[in-house]
Amino acid sequence: MVNKNQLLRRLIALACVLLVCASLAGWKLTQLQLVHGEENVKKAAVHLTTITTVSAARGEILDRYGRPLVTNRTAFSMVLTYSNWQTEGQFDRLLELTRMVEADGGEVKDVMPISKTAPYTFTAENADEAMTKLRKYMAESENKIHVGNTATAPEFIEAMRVYLKLPDTYSQQDVRTVVGLYYSMRTVGFDMRQNFTLATDVTVDLIAKVKENHKKYAGVDFQTESVRQYDTEYAAHLLGTVHPMWTEDWDGEDGKPGYKEDPRYNMNDSVGDSGIEKAMESYLHGTSGSATVETTLGGDNLSGQTNSYAPEPGNNVVLTIDLELQKAAEQSLAENVSGYGHGGAAVVLDVHSGEVLAMASYPTYNLATFNKEYDELKKDSRKPFTNRATSGLYAPGSTFKVLSAIAALETGVIDENTSFTCTGVFEYGGQKFECNNHEHPATYDVVNAIKYSCNTFFYNVGQQLTGAALEKWCKSFGLGQVTGIEVGEAAGQAAGPETREKMLDNDPTLREWQGGDDVQAAIGQSDNWFTPLQLCNYIAAVVNGGTVYKPTLVKNVKSYDYGEVVKTDEPEVLGNVTFSDKTRDTVMTGMAEVTAEGGTAATVFADYPIKIGGKTGTAETNDPEKSNGVFVAFGPFEDAQIAVCVVGEAAQHGASVAPVVRDIFDAYFKTEPDLVETVEKENALLN
Repeated sequence: MVNKNQLLRRLIALACVLLVCASLAGWKLTQLQLVHGEENVKKAAVHLTTITTVSAARGEILDRYGRPLVTNRTAFSMVLTYSNWQTEGQFDRLLELTRMVEADGGEVKDVMPISKTAPYTFTAENADEAMTKLRKYMAESENKIHVGNTATAPEFIEAMRVYLKLPDTYSQQDVRTVVGLYYSMRTVGFDMRQNFTLATDVTVDLIAKVKENHKKYAGVDFQTESVRQYDTEYAAHLLGTVHPMWTEDWDGEDGKPGYKEDPRYNMNDSVGDSGIEKAMESYLHGTSGSATVETTLGGDNLSGQTNSYAPEPGNNVVLTIDLELQKAAEQSLAENVSGYGHGGAAVVLDVHSGEVLAMASYPTYNLATFNKEYDELKKDSRKPFTNRATSGLYAPGSTFKVLSAIAALETGVIDENTSFTCTGVFEYGGQKFECNNHEHPATYDVVNAIKYSCNTFFYNVGQQLTGAALEKWCKSFGLGQVTGIEVGEAAGQAAGPETREKMLDNDPTLREWQGGDDVQAAIGQSDNWFTPLQLCNYIAAVVNGGTVYKPTLVKNVKSYDYGEVVKTDEPEVLGNVTFSDKTRDTVMTGMAEVTAEGGTAATVFADYPIKIGGKTGTAETNDPEKSNGVFVAFGPFEDAQIAVCVVGEAAQHGASVAPVVRDIFDAYFKTEPDLVETVEKENALLN
């Protein structure tokens, strides 16, 4: 038991310890407040320590052979720092900074979807994300700005001029500039958590001018960052774009989580907006680092910066496309399709894996000049932003006859010897259906019906087979369904009673499915609407024996230093279509005859050194003078490696776009010299 003397000694010891601690604390406070008080007050008044996020470089994008498509370069960005930015006189400063940036050859970051010059118009469709955000801003700000979400572009700008109390001395262009920047700062986010990047890729000369007047431009800072560099002018629709992080991106919307849930992101980051940039965002985006910066309140750097931890760049994405083949496809489309005044598309697939070797859409654009040319591109009635290869929906025309032939052969409606006589007119149910694909009446079997594209033969097939059966065969080949490719796509539809019933729900004025639709569907008309990608994939499945692969643009993903394979895409099978080797040989023989002497594509392929199989098609539109030309092909004939589909809007006939197909084969076989030599020898024996 502790006696009273021991307890007393312990209390005295504790009191001594407390006395020493109190003495030390008092001495420290005296040093801080009395001895060095004035010095510390001055230091606190002029110093600002900030921990900032250092964004990581996005991963690179390369073609299948490692050729760079999208890389990065280091550049300077002009950033407005919220904590130092002065709201008084801010609009005058924004105008001054804008003029300085433009004089420097740059462009300020204005995301408002209204044209930069009068007469002011919206530069985005109502369904576009940018326009949705603007309408939402109008609706949420109606009580303050006094303009509803149905306002026109000029009405919105005028209402904002009044709301911001912009001086009358501002020109119309000045008002547009200020309103655009104010809207961008509010929409992208500009607060204590988020700085605003006013301009990217500014020069050292501009930095020097601003720094010389740092007191006037308090809150204006410059940061180094990685800027996307486009190493090719091709594949714009596939590669896609990035955009600054929107508030909705950060917070999430429509029940989807925002990027704030991912610790790798901060609000200053850019994120993928379309194409591979968007589809592979989780791989391309790196992990941000941080830096501690000590400055005066005026923005002068005092002690440099100390990285708390370095950023880690994103992973690199290797695509399946061959840049040289992509180049050939785009150049040939521009040369051969532009004269028809509309657009077109081309797709090249590896028939044994579903890998996309090339995917071109015309008209296109250059990612390097995308932002500067955006307004003009938006005005183009041909819609250059649309990827026609995956989102363009076209009637397949006579390219569909290959499927009709397979379905008829496999169900016993016909055999390889069945023939029908064509007089140019087929009568059914009181209706007359024409065939103008050959000059004289003739009797054809299935091989020659494919060769000469005889409508009457396939009218008979459609009558006996019915649209319901064709509809099922379409589904088995993936026609009228999304393929699952990484970038956005349209589903389309396959003609048949089931599809027509769904159409009637949306449009009761349509008639129900009838016998005349059976015969029209068999030649690729009626309600058939497919993408060029679907048509190419269907032909690939025909020539490989029935395997329907999932088309893919991604070959693999490698770590930022290329030292490790992060992800490898193996061929994925969507389904298998069962048909006999005899059926396959029959239809492929017919497709070989299409490119031979007398066939519908003979003028382009009869003298080609490598045997190619194909099928032309004329797809009718609402304007009979503007029928689309469609061509599907594969090669080499004896050992098919690739399938090709080309569509030319208003080209009138598949033979009109056959030169594009030939250019694609030229480019492909050029990269496969051994294959060219082998096939040429085989052809020599055949001849």
